[in-house]
Amino acid sequence: MSHLATRAQGGGSLRSDSATERLCIGPSIDELLLEQQREIWSSARVRHLRSRETLILQNEPADAVYLVVSGRFEIRVEGQSAPVAEVGVGQPIGEIAFFAGGLRTASAIAVRDSIVLEIDRPTFEDVVRHEPALCNQLLASLARRLAETTARNTSSGIEAARTVTLIPAGRHDVPAQFFDRFQAAFAALGRCLFLRYADVKERFPNLDLDNPSITNWLNAIESEYDLIVYVVDDKPTDWTRKAIRQADQLILLAYGAAVPGLSRVEEIALAAHPSTRRRLIRIHDRRVPFTAGTEEWLGKRECAVCHHVSLEDDRDFKSLYRFFTGRAVGFVAGGGGGYGPAHVGIFKAFRERGVEFDILGGSSVGAAVLAGFAQLLTPAELDLALEDIFVTSRGFKRRTFPRYSLLDHIAFDHALRRQCRGAQIEDVWIPYFAVATDVDRSGQSLYLFRRGPLWKAMRASCSIPAVLPPMFTDDGRMLVDGGVVDNIPLASMKALKSGPNLVVCFTAPPAKPHSVRYESIPGRWKLLGRMLNPLASEKLPTVPGPASILRRCLGIHQSPELLPIGPLDLVLAPPPFPGSNFIDFDRHAEVSQAAYQWCTTQLDQLAAQHNPALEAILATAN
Repeated sequence: MSHLATRAQGGGSLRSDSATERLCIGPSIDELLLEQQREIWSSARVRHLRSRETLILQNEPADAVYLVVSGRFEIRVEGQSAPVAEVGVGQPIGEIAFFAGGLRTASAIAVRDSIVLEIDRPTFEDVVRHEPALCNQLLASLARRLAETTARNTSSGIEAARTVTLIPAGRHDVPAQFFDRFQAAFAALGRCLFLRYADVKERFPNLDLDNPSITNWLNAIESEYDLIVYVVDDKPTDWTRKAIRQADQLILLAYGAAVPGLSRVEEIALAAHPSTRRRLIRIHDRRVPFTAGTEEWLGKRECAVCHHVSLEDDRDFKSLYRFFTGRAVGFVAGGGGGYGPAHVGIFKAFRERGVEFDILGGSSVGAAVLAGFAQLLTPAELDLALEDIFVTSRGFKRRTFPRYSLLDHIAFDHALRRQCRGAQIEDVWIPYFAVATDVDRSGQSLYLFRRGPLWKAMRASCSIPAVLPPMFTDDGRMLVDGGVVDNIPLASMKALKSGPNLVVCFTAPPAKPHSVRYESIPGRWKLLGRMLNPLASEKLPTVPGPASILRRCLGIHQSPELLPIGPLDLVLAPPPFPGSNFIDFDRHAEVSQAAYQWCTTQLDQLAAQHNPALEAILATAN
């Protein structure tokens, strides 16, 4: 690394300390020998890019290759609203087009202030002339790296943050107790550095914040810590702007009731970071099942995830740490009608082992069950809620004239409203989402509920086609059961966070060849006659009933083989327990208890096998 960066753009050169060497050399092209790597990059020039600055532009000539020293980049393709990939420290940018020739196939935009090494084509060719073997070694290394990156993008979630910046939201002062608990909890969990202006000024008393020495130091220390937390000034100072540009993620801190308008610091921060890189933290004195008023905070502060944090203990701060560092534990609950109470027993088994789920998401009955846990219900309380919805209220037993559906939805809807108590999704304590199917939009049929009335999200996700009326949104969409398009929404979970996941699904029994002659299926009058006449000699053909056929239709999109399962995803597929039935919830308590006992046994066996996904989940246990 001592040879590195003989030229620099934007002022200064990288420090040649060991931390920077690890950033540039270690994870980049790891199959090459260290000296060969140095040979390649010794002639590179250093480029400093500010947040939102474009490094490469789609359709331009691929005349250089880059290596990320610090920061983060989004890879974007024209016509797609979301980034197709992220590139972080130690990863190359533009290497495929550079070696293949031709034009760039995507643009690379700095998410935050970043530093890259750049090698143009003449420089690279000059190096290869002196070391011909480097070219083949480099191409082989990049091919392996591309395969690893492709696998990571299809099997794991968003990247963990290296830096976050805390921004007070609104005009209320954030309690000092919040910062004290935040810092103490994070310091106890990992190598975390908290940086205020005073800390930097103490180290560099005579330098301006934009001096290359400060910039290089801020970027170099990222390899020494799990997380760096920047704390801005109360006003839009130079330090505030610097801290905002250094952030992988922006953390908005909200305390009390929302007030109209944004502070000047917020305006600068929101302009620098898109909503996908923002989190809202609502600070509360006490933990409650759900609060109120989050919608007002989010009105002008669109964020990827909203967190609720209580000052009474460290529990919620630990969850924040897991989110920031890519270790948040998700519970993905699949649909399955009357088999759904098994989710309750499985949740209980994990909670008894100290597991705290950081985010919950499900489809169909899975969404309904997890909505209760998002409101901090205990398994016993949730069992009572299921009793109210499905047994006492007879939610799935009220038939009606089949004009809009087979079942009358009114009692079911009333029960859902009663159990949700007016809660909004963004107000429940644990982050939550539900999946429904937009039947009018075949190209974008998955509909994700992240905000709005909780009961409507549950109801839409459970709208079994033809059995219950569909749910309609304010913008005119018609929604049915989430199981139609995504019965196990693991991909949706991974779009919101990285880290281990518990995935619970109910697989349909293996299909057997049907020995049914279609012509033997009777019409309505003949069927009625046979059903009413116990002495009829001719038996009815063994054709699966509507509920069985519907379950198999919903199960088309729930095969675990089709999921983006990674090494930290634990998939549990409980068997049909005695008393369970796809459209019957009468024995929900028995199903829950049987699932609890089954899961307890499974966890013991998996623990004995040192299952990596289970160990990752249990590692977060309190």
